[in-house]
Amino acid sequence: MDDRKEMPVFVKLDEYKDLTDIINLAKEKVQQAKAVLNRINQLKMQEDAEFEAWQNELSEIENKIDDIDKRLLEPEI
Repeated sequence: MDDRKEMPVFVKLDEYKDLTDIINLAKEKVQQAKAVLNRINQLKMQEDAEFEAWQNELSEIENKIDDIDKRLLEPEI
């Protein structure tokens, strides 16, 4: 293990201000990235819902065409 004692670190006040500004900017960028990812996720969910609706409509159309096809091919009694 390291036997060194923890010692205070002295930083110039202007460097400390720069450091806090950088950290705050990084936090802000992370929040912006989270917001962008959230919006992308919302758009993806909306897109998935629309895609599913299109698939359902296409399936309904296919069933109707099959039904019409069967009725046309049935001999009349």
